[in-house]
Amino acid sequence: MASFVLVHGAWDGGYVWKDAAALLRDAGHEVYVPTLTGLGERTHLAHPDVGLTTFIQNIAGVIQYEDLQDVILVGHSYSGMVISGVAERLPDRLKHLVFVDAVVPYDGESIASISGPHMAEQFPKDAQETGDGWKIHPRATSDWRKSPMTLLSFTESVDINHPEAAHIPRTYIEVLDNPEQWPMTPVFRKSAQRAKDSGWRHVAAELGGHWIMQTQPQKVVHILNDCI
Repeated sequence: MASFVLVHGAWDGGYVWKDAAALLRDAGHEVYVPTLTGLGERTHLAHPDVGLTTFIQNIAGVIQYEDLQDVILVGHSYSGMVISGVAERLPDRLKHLVFVDAVVPYDGESIASISGPHMAEQFPKDAQETGDGWKIHPRATSDWRKSPMTLLSFTESVDINHPEAAHIPRTYIEVLDNPEQWPMTPVFRKSAQRAKDSGWRHVAAELGGHWIMQTQPQKVVHILNDCI
């Protein structure tokens, strides 16, 4: 039996992992699907000071308070930032990091800096125009469950300098069928290249778009099982 902690991406909640988590549990694994502060069923906790540090503490807290060891820590999309930060805090408790079409940050980077100058300028603009100065609403979605992200969650950087964390095995799952016109597609391609350049295990396939844990949960679980 393995211990999985599955972390959702921006604007989402733990619910996006529902089907994949069920498959992992059916196979006898221990699975946690926490929702980050201010998102999903925790939208009532949102405030301007919630940021990347908060999210890292959310996940580190699950691992510590549940007393988990040899964790396979999985991050989707934005939460490549989160799991990278958790690895810096708890490298001795992690067995494997899995980045599911996720951002791969270097030391001192934020989502804003990784996304490039155009998007970095757009984040505060969106917050000022439609988010009371601190909220960034999800774009072009019909899913009522998605919640605004804080501006701080996009501008706060992550520190990556722990020598033990650098030795944690890592897998990158690259989705090849993201829309070409989607602004985040080049960001994830860059992250996939960073993973390959660093010698990580790399899995690339057309898996049903960015939210592959919902569109192809069986395929995602098959890849995760190879990390045990």
